[in-house]
Amino acid sequence: MTDGRTSDIDPGMRAARRALPAPFLASGLTLASFLSRVPSLQDDLGLAPATLGVVLAALPVGVVTGLLLAGRLIPRTGSRRLLRLGLSAAAPLLPIIGLAVGPLTLSTTLVLLGLSVATMDVAMNAQGVGVERAYGRSILVGMHAAWSVGTLLGALLGTIAIATAAPVWLHLAGVGVVVAVLGTTAAGRLTIDDRATGQQRLRIALPRGPLLPLALIAFASILGESTAGQWAGIHLRDTIGAAGGRIGWGLVAHTTGMVIVRLTGDLLVGRWGRQVVIRTGALLAALGFLLLGTVPTLSASVLGFLLVGLGVGPLVPLAFAIAGRLGRTPGEGLAAVHAFGYLAFVTGPPTIGLLTDTVGLRAAFGVVALVIAVLGTRPLPTPGGGTPQ
Repeated sequence: MTDGRTSDIDPGMRAARRALPAPFLASGLTLASFLSRVPSLQDDLGLAPATLGVVLAALPVGVVTGLLLAGRLIPRTGSRRLLRLGLSAAAPLLPIIGLAVGPLTLSTTLVLLGLSVATMDVAMNAQGVGVERAYGRSILVGMHAAWSVGTLLGALLGTIAIATAAPVWLHLAGVGVVVAVLGTTAAGRLTIDDRATGQQRLRIALPRGPLLPLALIAFASILGESTAGQWAGIHLRDTIGAAGGRIGWGLVAHTTGMVIVRLTGDLLVGRWGRQVVIRTGALLAALGFLLLGTVPTLSASVLGFLLVGLGVGPLVPLAFAIAGRLGRTPGEGLAAVHAFGYLAFVTGPPTIGLLTDTVGLRAAFGVVALVIAVLGTRPLPTPGGGTPQ
């Protein structure tokens, strides 16, 4: 363990830290680029809200499956190899989304994209936990800032693509090229070897014991993040009546909030501790969804999505940082918490779609606010026991 001074860190580890933001950026760009074109895909395929919710659930189905498998594979193969595999699959899948001819083909492609994204996410976070251990201080929130920068860029590019009426497949093909270049350039510089010893029995990653409260916090955070990401454009278009060039503002505000808090999150943890940062974030995200559900104006909606981004931004990386130290290997602990958290990505879209069809999207936002407030304020375990300061 080091005291956190950069001069004490091995040069190879410093190089790994400099390389890590690239795959995080590529992962965020991948997801946000797809999410920014959800309204376009809905229009192109003529999908009703409830049908859209079911189709969108295909992505997290693939993600959860990939997370469960990744948690089992990382002890055998190591996270570096899985990261390369996920990147090589995600890039070509992006333009195929825009070529879908119906709900079935779109759902199938989203399952495969989810598998690749899950492989990328577990692998890069496992590498991040290893680097954080070497540095002896919180750095994973900052790594996730790169992911949020990627989502912000994806949202901005998607807004431009919508305003210019660019075909979905062409827009996503360009993104795929960028993702491939970013990821493959960095992968060779990562150094953490997290393969398990031959004596350890490989098993499916599940949130057992102290990982469970972390999984519930991840569930709350991912529910908020996915709801904002998938329904921001539809809320501004259908509830607020925003013009076509403005329906991307909600997603941009949400991702901007996440970028801000993740750039400063490690400093906040050093000042106030993980417990305070996570509880405050959960309550702030709940407040944002309450604002979305009660004040149907464009300015209030943009502010609400900004608050959601500021609130959920630190929750997942901090839960991951603890989970990576509680599992037998970083990858196994991360995958267990991540897989359970992504159940929100599976159950959220169809639930929000059903609520939108019955009581309206504004009421659905109120339900999300309640879930985040309850689950996101749970006490956190620590590797040494007790509650983190």
